Amino acid sequence: MTALRITRELPGVTRTPTAARVEPQAMAMNAIGTVKPEKAQPFAFADFTWLNGNPRTKDVPLDTKFFTPEIRADIDYVYDFAHPKDDTIGGSSEIFRSNEVHVTQLGVGGDFHYDNVRARLMTQFGLYSETTPRNDASPARGQWNLAGAYRYLSEAYGGYHFNVLHGVNLDAGIFMSYVGLFSYYQFDNWTYQPSYVSSNTPWFFNGERVQIFPTEHLKIEPWFVNGWQSYGRFNNRHGI
Repeated sequence: MTALRITRELPGVTRTPTAARVEPQAMAMNAIGTVKPEKAQPFAFADFTWLNGNPRTKDVPLDTKFFTPEIRADIDYVYDFAHPKDDTIGGSSEIFRSNEVHVTQLGVGGDFHYDNVRARLMTQFGLYSETTPRNDASPARGQWNLAGAYRYLSEAYGGYHFNVLHGVNLDAGIFMSYVGLFSYYQFDNWTYQPSYVSSNTPWFFNGERVQIFPTEHLKIEPWFVNGWQSYGRFNNRHGI
């Protein structure tokens, strides 16, 4: 299982649940002509990449001014000693077949960044493209097949970074939720199989989010989404 992933945040790009880089504040002149110091970047006072659910990579060799690429490959072999007759493994959102070699996920994408404009795209091919939509009941509501529309996307959102406080990010699209203690991407985790609780909390949200950094030690992140782990809206209420 290998991955090439950004961990140091680019201007206005937030990639990890615990640490986030915001657009550096411009050096401003006050009324008497002195230079104001830059505000400290949120959570830059320590290295949080060791935490479970965060990648450990620190450098991206092909990083450019406008785009930071990312390639993820999750390939595994699993053997179930219960010997399922049809090779199907249930009760997991990461392990699906027994006695076979699988491409669980192959993703190609990255982060776009130009001034304060930000966007992220990550594709998903392999078993995740079938199993993730299967675990979401919301595409069954209405005439349109949302499972097919989002099947090959794990993340797809765009937004804008505001240079206020220690940074404010406004994004809309499909996000990793990180409600559980494990990441959707197995490379980020200490163990391959998450706990039952983490495996059954939302991995993805479709909606809008605001990331507010009042200080360098605090992030407030309100969400407005279609529902609990859903592409569409399967009831009469949205999620907040």
